[in-house]
Amino acid sequence: MTTAMSKAESNALAVSYDVLGTHVELDLPFVKKYLVRGQADKVTDQEIVFFMNTCKMQGLNPLVAGEVYCIKFGSDPAQLVVGKDAYLRRAFSHPDFLYMNDGITVQRGNEIVQKEGCCVYPGEHLVGGWCRVFFVRNGKERSAFKEVSFDEYNKGQANWKSKPATMINKVAISQCVRAAFPKDYEGVYSEEEMVASGAIPADFQDVTPVGGADAGTDVDDDSGNDVDPVITQEQRQMLFGMAKRCFGREEGNAVLKSILGEFEIESTVNMRESVFKKVLDRLTEVIEAKHDSDMQDAAEGPVTEVGAED
Repeated sequence: MTTAMSKAESNALAVSYDVLGTHVELDLPFVKKYLVRGQADKVTDQEIVFFMNTCKMQGLNPLVAGEVYCIKFGSDPAQLVVGKDAYLRRAFSHPDFLYMNDGITVQRGNEIVQKEGCCVYPGEHLVGGWCRVFFVRNGKERSAFKEVSFDEYNKGQANWKSKPATMINKVAISQCVRAAFPKDYEGVYSEEEMVASGAIPADFQDVTPVGGADAGTDVDDDSGNDVDPVITQEQRQMLFGMAKRCFGREEGNAVLKSILGEFEIESTVNMRESVFKKVLDRLTEVIEAKHDSDMQDAAEGPVTEVGAED
């Protein structure tokens, strides 16, 4: 019994797994030294073990800037927080994802209006945020819908004070995506949700890539490991696959080439993880804009919702 427990404990203290073709290895000393944000000296071994194994089970790569954080402040439990861009990328790359509509809820006089975008016009009062995700399940188109109250989440600090509409919209998106794909988001929450709940400080800021890596530049940690590696063939195929599904083969290639041009890149060959994230974020924005445009131009009228799920 003692031997079995020791073996189980030993297996939990280090994890090894693959994410999108990239091999990830984590252990307690490395996570505590490089991957804990906030007060790393206060994080416990138990919290690090939970963080590492959740990353493994959920297919998250903490070595990619903006993907996932382990955040520790004071005596409060450490929090696993998924970066806002990574949260959406996981949904958009899901094979059952179709498209998404989102926006804010405002009050105009005595009228309550759900509108797209995050711009509060003069004379409008911000009430909340909303999101609807369309997806396929068991061969049928379905949708999940979430609407959240601004007063319930607003802390009146940091971005919640300067960008209230954007923040409440992101909370609605996070909750709706998790409702649409519960198995893929079990136990993980977005930064906006964690700030709103008070689990992490309202003035918490995203971390920048280690060393500020650019494409083609090696960035090593103290052990000589490259923390900004060249992306894999699977990751390159992911970019082209997302563009193709939305725009078709030829137009998709053209769209991706245009995005690469924005970052002064000619090819995805030898692209670094930090640059891959920026390109993927930009491609996600373009795809979302295309979906919004298609919805506005559709002649068939509103899409019939089948089997809506909360």
